[in-house]
Amino acid sequence: MTLRQREATSGQVSEEGEAAPGKVSVAPADVPCQAPECKTPECKAKHDEHNARCRSFLASPVWKCTTLVVVGFTPVFGVVLAMPHLLNTLGVAPWTLAWLLHYSFGAWISTQFLYNFIATQWTDPGGCKNLKPDKEVTGQFQLGGDRDQLALFYAPNWCTKCSCWKPPRSHHCSTCNRCILRMDHHCPFTGNCIGARNHGHFILFYIFAFIGLLYSLVLCVGAAYTTDHLSRWTDHIEPKWKEHKASLNKHFNFGLAGVAFSIFVQVLRDKGIEIVVQLVSTVSALVAVLGTGIPACHLACGNVTTMERLFPMKEYVQLQDQVYCPLGPGFYRQSTTENLAVIMGKRWWLRLLLPIPGELDSAILSPAPSKEGQEALQDRMRQVEEQGVKQEVRTCQDLGFDPGPAQPKV
Repeated sequence: MTLRQREATSGQVSEEGEAAPGKVSVAPADVPCQAPECKTPECKAKHDEHNARCRSFLASPVWKCTTLVVVGFTPVFGVVLAMPHLLNTLGVAPWTLAWLLHYSFGAWISTQFLYNFIATQWTDPGGCKNLKPDKEVTGQFQLGGDRDQLALFYAPNWCTKCSCWKPPRSHHCSTCNRCILRMDHHCPFTGNCIGARNHGHFILFYIFAFIGLLYSLVLCVGAAYTTDHLSRWTDHIEPKWKEHKASLNKHFNFGLAGVAFSIFVQVLRDKGIEIVVQLVSTVSALVAVLGTGIPACHLACGNVTTMERLFPMKEYVQLQDQVYCPLGPGFYRQSTTENLAVIMGKRWWLRLLLPIPGELDSAILSPAPSKEGQEALQDRMRQVEEQGVKQEVRTCQDLGFDPGPAQPKV
């Protein structure tokens, strides 16, 4: 007997919930390294040992503390050292209402950012080891739980490495060496996987980082504009050029670097090192936050994980006995507020005000499909009943999932 799969042209559910054309892709087998030095078992063992050490270090407390110091420099330095100089330059007198408001906002946004970053690092993203599926014998989780009227079940997905059933949207992380509940991705910078229990902290630290850095940038630019030291850096070019004339004649590039460094030092003297350091660190951090945070927040607002974006059509719903339909990355997309509630809990708005942990959504094991996704599945079911199936594969593994020990391997 063979496993039947709905024809790809009518069985794939796209981001909009519609049937997406194309073929079901099967992940290719690992291609062995062709380098001559990697052909021996001893070399392969050395590579594996080296990779294991790297993964272990990137998940170690030493690495997590290091990244915390890096990301915490800008907010801590800004509030403790740069803020007095910034407010003084802007003409804000100490202990006035404006002074207190600036300090209160800076302390609040820094606390929110640091709390959520630390929580992202140290919160368990959620495992799958002790979770029981709705159908324990076959290892299947129900689509949408009791809220769904289709009464469909996900295809069983067994992890041979963890010896457990994987709930919907869960994946095995090779770095953490375990299955992660609703895995988004593994973040090497935080040293932790981003999953069901810490995804909300991950999104929040990006949100507060952007707000705090934008606030810092406004203060720094305002202070620079007020005293006009940074805008008149060109006044130092001619004197410094004459000062380094001998170096320029001897070695132009070296001399030019000396001129630039001298101008930078003079600006520090005129402006104050605290404000310049805060400005440079703010701009650098803002570039990094915008480059990585915007895609992460965009996916979160659409209720799409990074894994679903990178590997679409890897999850299946069973329409009939041994008839499966792949799901697209937008299958779970609801409204923005509902999507945020899935990631940050129902009290997500309160987490925007206070540094508190979130509550795991009870529907995390049975995520509800969007309205468009339900309609697309109903269309697929009607097509199967009326037209049957036109494409067959020999095993479930050919579709990309393992039916587990409870299912026959045909």
